[in-house]
Amino acid sequence: MSEIERVIEECIECNICVENCEFLKRVCETPRELAERFNSGYFREKPEVPYSCNLCNLCGELCPVDLNIGRMCLETRQQMVKEGLGPLPAHKKFVEKEQERVFSDSFTLSLPDPAAKECHRAFFPGCMLSGYSPFLVVKTYDYLRKNLPGTGIILGCCGSPTHELGEEAKFQEMLSQLNSKMRKLGASEMILACPYCYYTLKDQTLQFKLKSLYEVMTEVGLPGGLKQREWTFSLHDSCKARWEGNLQDSVRSLVSRMGYRIEEMEYSRDKTHCCGAGGAIACADFDLAISVTNKRAAAAPFDILTYCATCRETLAREKPAIHILDLIFNPDWEKDRLKPPNRASIRRENQSLLKSQLEGRK
Repeated sequence: MSEIERVIEECIECNICVENCEFLKRVCETPRELAERFNSGYFREKPEVPYSCNLCNLCGELCPVDLNIGRMCLETRQQMVKEGLGPLPAHKKFVEKEQERVFSDSFTLSLPDPAAKECHRAFFPGCMLSGYSPFLVVKTYDYLRKNLPGTGIILGCCGSPTHELGEEAKFQEMLSQLNSKMRKLGASEMILACPYCYYTLKDQTLQFKLKSLYEVMTEVGLPGGLKQREWTFSLHDSCKARWEGNLQDSVRSLVSRMGYRIEEMEYSRDKTHCCGAGGAIACADFDLAISVTNKRAAAAPFDILTYCATCRETLAREKPAIHILDLIFNPDWEKDRLKPPNRASIRRENQSLLKSQLEGRK
């Protein structure tokens, strides 16, 4: 049974999801109403509506009968792609072109640990962290190689934007490429820095195991010589880590070990709210995306701490924000927390720079 059919049959119209979702507030009175409209082909008249959901899964967490409107919107996007109605023109102009680039030779790279005979695992920083800070990627990779010899690195994208646009066939091709790269390295485990990547890959058919970077760092230990500073952060949990309790705990443990304080936001952990970037909704409803971001930033009384580069770059438009890896490896993080998000052109330059830096170490 599709999620549309489930919502039509099982929704009890308690409207808890509508009350907690900016998207649903704008498009329907009840989830059943929206499902019935999708079922009757409403998306053909209003193709932007299914593409205006953040796919953050908060509705699935709150629903007393376990319905998920995000899953319903993703199914509808996939149907639109089959009918040639999706993705939207703005997605093709921005998201698809960016996906082509991060899967091109200008960024992709696979390297074993040059100091080890065998490659047991691979570090996968993801495209957004690479575009945010090549410095942090290199420092993190050096840390992993020192503490876990036999760690290689793969630069690329997990394919989440393609998956979220509903282009499932393309996404499966991307997964096949990732499996091939891991197989060529001989690695059986992937260490992921990005919760978006972890979420995207964890339910797919993979030939290797996944582990969060922050769980690894909790087990291995922080690098020595960290300078402790008095600081309190509002910790923003990525919506893609909503059901990853071990990941959430690891981040909090690392922050505590560094001597910083965390002020938990009202909506955190499994009840966290999206930063506004999820689902590529800015291409469908820019005003909605800005509204979601503004609301999330306004809920943080202190500087925002993230463990997702996309969240950092999105929330930094409205409030001082920093990535947890900055606290560990960046001595200038106090200044850099005030930096605006990188423009797309700067992200691309950073991704290419990172590749050339790593290639220079061969």
